[in-house]
This record gives sequence, structure tokens and C-alpha cells, in this order.
Amino acid sequence: MNVIPLERARARLRAPRRIEPPSALSPVRIIAPSRIADDEEEDRLRMRQNLAAFLVIIAIVTAGSWLMANLQRTSQLRACLEAGHRNCLQAQHLTSPYRR
Repeated sequence: MNVIPLERARARLRAPRRIEPPSALSPVRIIAPSRIADDEEEDRLRMRQNLAAFLVIIAIVTAGSWLMANLQRTSQLRACLEAGHRNCLQAQHLTSPYRR
């Protein structure tokens, strides 16, 4: 059987803790110029990473939409062929100077 000593718990409740203000309310600290340069470099790196992630997402969406269009076109062609139709491919209408 485990016995939990209550003396420590009671001592924690009795001891008042000092309340610290949030760091936003503390006096302004002077930041070293080297730290500012490091922060700017981190911001540049983060912006490059965000741009690269955006380009990757655009490439994935573009490839996905192209793939979906091709799969749909192939599915329609197979359904047409299975139905026994002869002219399943859509003709590309070219304008000819000799045709009126």
C-alpha cells in the first residue's frame, strides 16, 4: 500500500509564489546588432522556404489536375469503345484555306 505524504503538498500550498509580469511588460532590452542580423537572415531563409513550399504545392496541384483530366479523357474513350462506337476520338477541326 502506497502512502502519499501530505506535508509537501501542504507546504506548496502555503508558500506564496512571487508573481512575475509577462515578458512583454518588462523593460525594453537592447538587442545586439549581430542578433538583428541573425534575425534578418533567419527571416530571409524562412521566406525562401515558404516560396519553395508554395512552388511545390503549385506543381502538385498542376500535375494532379493534368492527371485527372487525362484519366477522365481515357475513361470516356474506353467507355465509348466498349459501347461499340466507331468514331470515339474527337476530330480536331482545322480551318483550311481550301474549305468553304
